[in-house]
Amino acid sequence: MSLHVGQLVVCVNDAFSPCEYWRQAVQSLPKLHGIYTIRHTREAHGLIGLCFHEIRSPHAHFSEGYVEPAFNSKNFRPVKQTSIEIFEKLLAPVDPVEVV
Repeated sequence: MSLHVGQLVVCVNDAFSPCEYWRQAVQSLPKLHGIYTIRHTREAHGLIGLCFHEIRSPHAHFSEGYVEPAFNSKNFRPVKQTSIEIFEKLLAPVDPVEVV
């Protein structure tokens, strides 16, 4: 799955790291089914971490340096953008056709 900065994602699993140090560093946790905008991504220990515009936490010392705590990308999925254009067309008035 390819995730990128600016992309909207939905939280599909709100069971985040049990690490007490990480939990103390995080200001707030994403809510299950909440939608978030990716602000930053980074890799650490084979995992992709996500930081969001909607949630900001102060930097802390982690094994990869002095960084903002990130959330495991496996807990999120891209938001499916759905267009209602096809349904709007179904509701549009239609010119009557003459029957011969």
